Amino acid sequence: MRMPRALVENSHIDVSTGQITMRRSHPWINNFNEWVISACRCNMDIKFIWTGSDAKALVYYIADYVTKSSLAFYDMFALAQRGIKSIEQQQATCGTESAIEKSRKLVLRCYNTIASHQEVSGVQVASYLMNYGDHYTTHTFRNIFLISIENYLQAEIMKVRLSEKDIDEEESDELSIPSHEDQEDEAKETEEQFILEPTKTKSGHSYVMVNTRLDYQHRSKDLTALWLYEFISLFHKKVIDKSDRRLLANAKASDGERLSIEGTKMNERHTFASLHPQSSSHTLIKHTNPVVPVLLGPQIPRREREDTRERYCRALLTLFVPWRSVGDLCAL
Repeated sequence: MRMPRALVENSHIDVSTGQITMRRSHPWINNFNEWVISACRCNMDIKFIWTGSDAKALVYYIADYVTKSSLAFYDMFALAQRGIKSIEQQQATCGTESAIEKSRKLVLRCYNTIASHQEVSGVQVASYLMNYGDHYTTHTFRNIFLISIENYLQAEIMKVRLSEKDIDEEESDELSIPSHEDQEDEAKETEEQFILEPTKTKSGHSYVMVNTRLDYQHRSKDLTALWLYEFISLFHKKVIDKSDRRLLANAKASDGERLSIEGTKMNERHTFASLHPQSSSHTLIKHTNPVVPVLLGPQIPRREREDTRERYCRALLTLFVPWRSVGDLCAL
């Protein structure tokens, strides 16, 4: 309803439609809540969302408002045309450039012309100057490349089965390469990823290949009952510092066990098993606030397909059943 608005002597509810109409004593005043407006000290137009049509209108309004562009399409086209004309005038005086260089300059000029006319709010400027982030979340997220872990387990299963059965070379090739990984490009996408990180050994400092799977498999004995999803949510790896060394010095054993933090304000800590490449330089520490694991990479195998159902089940077991080897997840 646009200004001026109709006056309403008393607040009432339309029984037939459920529409709530608030009392209005002035045609140029929006609906307001005296407590909210006193606290916020700003303009407001409050409305009770009662009917389905009002709710739909609200969703449409909010979605349209937050996704609107600061520049209209016709303005962008006009600015792009200005950039093209500028490039054409420049090329008239210098015609020795290659087509690739001309294209690069054209795209860059159009982008700079449009970007220079973008509206920037005071909040955006302040956020940039204060080096704040460009987004806000209620939780912290951590990525997990599940399909690569599942493929590692698949390869381990094939190794065990091939070692127990006398299978000729042709059959073993068919078993070791699943049907959906025949393509080389797809195999690269699902290949297990490693990170090169420093570690400290008896011979000095060196670098090792590690990933989340190794951290989980070689976790401490006290975390045996923890499944992969919960492990990633609750724990992370950190370099051993002075406070950790004091705990290690007081520990009876440091091979994959929980460290005693009694009398301190430290978060729960665990050492890695000796087989972990960073067992001598890193420990596991519990998050103060749990993080949310996010699955990345290709989708997990489909449940309804007969040829991938086993792998689908194994992928879910990988996330929500404690394991250290493939034998903990399925019969070999």
